[in-house]
This record gives sequence, C-alpha cells and structure tokens, in this order.
Amino acid sequence: MTSAAPSSPTPAGPPNDGSGPAGHGATTGHGATAAGQAPAARPRGRGNWRSLLLSTAAVGALLFVIFAIVPRPDSVTQPPVDVTPVARQLAEESGTTVWIPQLGEPGKPWKATSVRRGSEPTSWYAGYTRTDDDKAFVAVQQIPADTPAAAAQTWREDALSNGREDGTSTVGGETWTRFTTGGDPARRGLLGKKDDMTTVVSGLADYATLESVAGSLQPYRR
Repeated sequence: MTSAAPSSPTPAGPPNDGSGPAGHGATTGHGATAAGQAPAARPRGRGNWRSLLLSTAAVGALLFVIFAIVPRPDSVTQPPVDVTPVARQLAEESGTTVWIPQLGEPGKPWKATSVRRGSEPTSWYAGYTRTDDDKAFVAVQQIPADTPAAAAQTWREDALSNGREDGTSTVGGETWTRFTTGGDPARRGLLGKKDDMTTVVSGLADYATLESVAGSLQPYRR
C-alpha cells in the first residue's frame, strides 16, 4: 500500500522592510505625506531683512526731523582780541607813543580780530572788522618816524597795498594823504603822522570810514 507524499511547506516570504504597502513610511496617492509626518518649516530670511530695512528707515526719518528743527549758527563768531599787550611792548622797546584806535569800546560797531608786531622795521598792526558786516575791514599800522628812509618806503608801499595817491583828507586839523588801489572792491588808505609815529589807516572801506578811524586814535597809556 502506497502512502501519500508529504506536502512541501510554503516558503516564507522576505521580511517586510517598510517599503511596501504595510510599511510605516509608505506614501499614498500623488506623493501625499503619510499621517504623522511634520510639515517643512517656512524660510524666515525675508522677514528678518524686511524688519531691518523698516527699522533703518525709521531711524533715518527721525534723524532728518531732528536735523531740520534744531537751530544751527550761520557762522562761528570769533571773540575779539586784545591789542594793548602788543602796543605796550612796542612803546616800551621803541620809546615812542603808540596810538590805538578806540573801536572796540562798548556800543562801537567794530571789534579787533588780529594784532601783530613787526621787527624790520619796528612796527605794529591791528585789524578790525565790523560786527554787523564782516566784509568791512580796517587796519591801523604804525612805525617810528625816524625809521630809515628805505625801510620806511617799503613799509608804506606794503601797508598801502601799492596804491596810488588820491587826494587828501583833514582829520582833527591834521592832513592825511589818500591812497587807493582801484578795482572792485577797492582798498583805500590814509597816510599821516601822529606825533613821532608814521601811521597808515587802510582797509575795505570808504574814506569817510577811514577818517572816522583815524579820528579815534588815542595815545597808549601805560
């Protein structure tokens, strides 16, 4: 009696690696994400740049407003200088009487802006500008009357800007010779003598102004 052959066991399939329908990472349909997967984060770079630009614009606008409303001076005001120390030094060294214009007094429209002393020849210079018109300028220059002729001539030409004679002015009973350079603006000057000092009053001003300055000269008192 023949016995039936035993049936062969069904071979086991390969283990499921999750890529098939039963895997946990499977996708469905048109690439849809399986349940439980987190969505991708949105980029934040554009938002940061926008905030930075808005902040910069706000700061710039604030600075512009401050700059527009804060008052600013039109120019820097130079304080007046004191001419008396130089006048005193020249008077002590030369033994002559130095004459100082009385222009920087309270209520007067002038202020001293420069002063210097020269040594060849011995001389001094004081410059003044108007407090209400900085384009108006006058200067007073002096040398001892006994300065050697050649040095005195060079000094006069320089003090008068090589101007030509232009008549005379009478100030306080004293005669002054007028000089002018011509041009626009013209530089004018008066050449005269105060005691033992040869004196030039010159500047960017008319003769009436120069005569007023010459008339204000007073001897320096120690």
